[in-house]
Amino acid sequence: MRRPKPNALRALIAGVVGAMSLLGAGAASALEFAKHVTDGDNINAIIVRGKVMPGDTAAFKAYLARLPAKPVTAVYLDSPGGSLEEGMTLGRYFHAAGIRTLVADAGAVCTSACSTAFLGGRDRETGKPWRAKGSAARLGFHSFRFDWPDRSYTSQDMSRAIAKTQNLTLAMADYLKDVDAGLEFLRARLRAPATGMHFMSNEEALSLGLYVLDEKTGELIRPEFLDRHPYRW
Repeated sequence: MRRPKPNALRALIAGVVGAMSLLGAGAASALEFAKHVTDGDNINAIIVRGKVMPGDTAAFKAYLARLPAKPVTAVYLDSPGGSLEEGMTLGRYFHAAGIRTLVADAGAVCTSACSTAFLGGRDRETGKPWRAKGSAARLGFHSFRFDWPDRSYTSQDMSRAIAKTQNLTLAMADYLKDVDAGLEFLRARLRAPATGMHFMSNEEALSLGLYVLDEKTGELIRPEFLDRHPYRW
């Protein structure tokens, strides 16, 4: 039986979204939750920091249950990512509970599983998506990444890799539909190689329906703004 070379197998799977090698990591670097400086009488504002790990959604629900009921809940994300599966679980909860998502603090970075969870942001009152990127914050997406040892691979190995790739792509497409995010976000992921990162520009964010918070003026730029006016960051 002819055995595909390792590089051929890597090339086959490099264009898909995610970082599955983190799914089985321990909970030592789980997300941490704290009150954000914008917290007020009408808003529960929560800073969410750390690596996304299994069990974080349950921990966030428990944290939120201890807070007083307010009209608006918003999470400020600052995370390098982690478990893709947990990121989708967290994003689905944001969407179901009507929680706004922001990557807006100075120096904030939200990539990989964090940007997946970010897409779940929704406004509780209107029921519409509500996700905001700070004009100087970094919101990053990248393709799926698998770690393969250097050895020979059989055609059966390649078949399993193709099946895993198809399943992950379907899972991401289903997730985007569940949180009312278009397939344009899947394209944003595929734009970066598995070992790189696509950081979304403010213009691209607006074109995909995200809000952009101008960190110099504090103005919240709505997606439809650029249809009528140019904007200089």
